[in-house]
Amino acid sequence: MERNNNSKLSICIVTGFLGSGKTSFLKYYTEQLLKRDEKITVIMNEFGDFDVDSKILGDKVQTISLQNGCVCCDLQQDLIAQLSAIINQNQSQFVIIEATGIAHPLQLIQACYDPLLTDYVNPPLVVGLVDAPRFLHRADYSESTQALMEEQLAVSQTLIVNKTDLISQDEQQVLIEALKQINSNDAIYFTTYGQVNIDELQALEPVNMKPKHQHLHHHGISSIAYTFTSPIDRQMFYQFILRLPDNVYRLKGYVRFRDAPETTYLFQFANGLPDYEPIQDEVQKTIVLIGEQLDKERLRNQLDALQFT
Repeated sequence: MERNNNSKLSICIVTGFLGSGKTSFLKYYTEQLLKRDEKITVIMNEFGDFDVDSKILGDKVQTISLQNGCVCCDLQQDLIAQLSAIINQNQSQFVIIEATGIAHPLQLIQACYDPLLTDYVNPPLVVGLVDAPRFLHRADYSESTQALMEEQLAVSQTLIVNKTDLISQDEQQVLIEALKQINSNDAIYFTTYGQVNIDELQALEPVNMKPKHQHLHHHGISSIAYTFTSPIDRQMFYQFILRLPDNVYRLKGYVRFRDAPETTYLFQFANGLPDYEPIQDEVQKTIVLIGEQLDKERLRNQLDALQFT
């Protein structure tokens, strides 16, 4: 395996819990890199078997989707194979890996140090996204989920604190102190919609931090995908979302409504905040819910009611 030039491949790993704003950051980051004529490949991991996020970046960025599991576990060898192919074909100067929100980044970092890759890639820069209001209330979650939130940030070389418009100045100080206890790095950025100064971000030096072998799991977290065969009632869908139990951490996907049956919406929901926008692409009308100890039968029954009422 060899590259056509002497430069090694640069890799950025984007981690952070469900709904922390990884995809918003990624969209902004890639837009800024494209303005500089960077050759970029984005590898996006979906927890489950339906790909939502890769379509958000549009067709200007080469996107590879890894589905049906978590990169940190089931798909680690697939990730190594994809990076090997990128190196062989000299496709890109820069690869961004967006991990699913329940991935532990140690395994992703470990993949970048695989013997097949080490001569051809630089140590990865690990960027951790923080959902400011959710992190302040992390004690509301199970111990294993709290630990995952904190472990994702502990191995990051820089932290991007997102949704800062939703917390007060006093809460921001509390958050800073909590983050310093978890990660002593000084590179912390406060933002909304993941918009940071990429000059500062790219100036950061990746740290050679080859991890020891660990196999970590996300106990109790699972997903459910549901495909709508026709447009649904808009108000009933909103009511369904607002009544979701607290153990549903994330909803995302594509829907059509009966009052505008020709328009497809990308719909996202995290931490009590819904967001949607119309899209032009022809996509399967499927939503994905991710959470802890999900009552899948009840959720499916509620979605059936939406579909057939």
